[in-house]
Amino acid sequence: MTTPTKQQRVFDSDWYSLEGLDAVAVRLHEAFKQVLTPLGHGGYSGVVALHGPMWSGKTTLVNALCQIWGVDGETASATFGLVNAYKAGEWPIFHHDLYRLSGEEEAWDLGLSEYFEADGLNLVEWPERAPGLMPPDALLLELLVEDTLDSPGRRAILWQVQAS
Repeated sequence: MTTPTKQQRVFDSDWYSLEGLDAVAVRLHEAFKQVLTPLGHGGYSGVVALHGPMWSGKTTLVNALCQIWGVDGETASATFGLVNAYKAGEWPIFHHDLYRLSGEEEAWDLGLSEYFEADGLNLVEWPERAPGLMPPDALLLELLVEDTLDSPGRRAILWQVQAS
């Protein structure tokens, strides 16, 4: 029997332009501190599924967060390597981009689920390519795009799944 679940909204950026992304990333960082598992060396552990259409700013937001977290070196899109590993001091951060996967079976064959079991933060773009891979307690970061002539913008909403 499956336990019913509900989603709780943890963070809502409201509409912002890309020029306001850094301020949104700072506020999102504060929200993450409330819902991710703290690690002994100042970082956090957990899985965050980033869901949004192409060009919604998923990778750009990950890069802004990595800057806040003090990642050593440059960050980049994980599209071509599927996973980029970063370090913020002793804290491992894994940026996954599942866009190029042919299906969930390929994700399992590549062993991507092993990252989710390790201590570290996993930021997963295109989680819908392998929904069965996502742990049941993964956070959902939904990125919305409003693209009109009057107000192009983005919105980030962080959801936490809770058992009913």
